[in-house]
Amino acid sequence: MAVAWQLPQLDFIVTLQQSGNETQVKFLQLVSDSITIISLGIPFLIALRGEFKTEKVKTRLSFLYVGLTAGLAGIFSYVIKKLVSEPRPYEVDERIAQWSVGGGFSFPSGHTTEAFATATAMVLLYRSWKVALPAYSWALLIGYSRMHLGVHYPFDVLAGMIIGISCAYFLSQVFIRKTSLGQLS
Repeated sequence: MAVAWQLPQLDFIVTLQQSGNETQVKFLQLVSDSITIISLGIPFLIALRGEFKTEKVKTRLSFLYVGLTAGLAGIFSYVIKKLVSEPRPYEVDERIAQWSVGGGFSFPSGHTTEAFATATAMVLLYRSWKVALPAYSWALLIGYSRMHLGVHYPFDVLAGMIIGISCAYFLSQVFIRKTSLGQLS
């Protein structure tokens, strides 16, 4: 049973689902599923890139920073999910279809948390719009997909954004500011 503050969010999700089509749903499922590949792939690519550079220490610190950021964000998301125990939108409103697998509870969106943690880590490392634009576009699309697929409320996605960005910023204070990492080119 939905509580009063959830009703506008549930109506929003219903509107998203009614405005889409099968092709859009399949695309958003692919986007949503990309989280693991991209969040794990980016640190791997940083490490691989470093094998061909002279600054191997900087590359290893970058690899560690992005990997730890994604890991810390995932842990925070998991712990909060267990503490809050919010059911998913499709579990409380029969109008909402479940178009994606959502394991466990709804709040916060783990996919969005990971996406924004990874995107922000990359932006803080490279400090370039050429990194920021695709990174944040992908992260926003992940958040949108989770709502459209019926597994998260808008507030879950917003919380995931905040947690992911915060984890990346917090760890950047250790890895970027207090080491020789600085800005990568």
